[in-house]
Amino acid sequence: MIYGRRPRQLLVVWGVSLLLIVLIHWLETQAPALHDLLLPFYWVVFFVAAYLTWRWLRARSQKDRRGKDRRRADRRDDDSLSPEN
Repeated sequence: MIYGRRPRQLLVVWGVSLLLIVLIHWLETQAPALHDLLLPFYWVVFFVAAYLTWRWLRARSQKDRRGKDRRRADRRDDDSLSPEN
């Protein structure tokens, strides 16, 4: 687990990417004339998977701004800020 999160989304992304690559390869072996047409799709699948992996890692980094309570809930009970004092 990375930063306490489950890698289920990564496994789905890379599993679907691998499935697409196998499907493209199967299509290429069935119709070899499509090799030049299908070659960019390998790169597209790889870059989409890499981008989604980067987004997953970035969203779960330790520097995530959502990790702290930005509303400062601990100040709700603090009377030093009330106008009565």
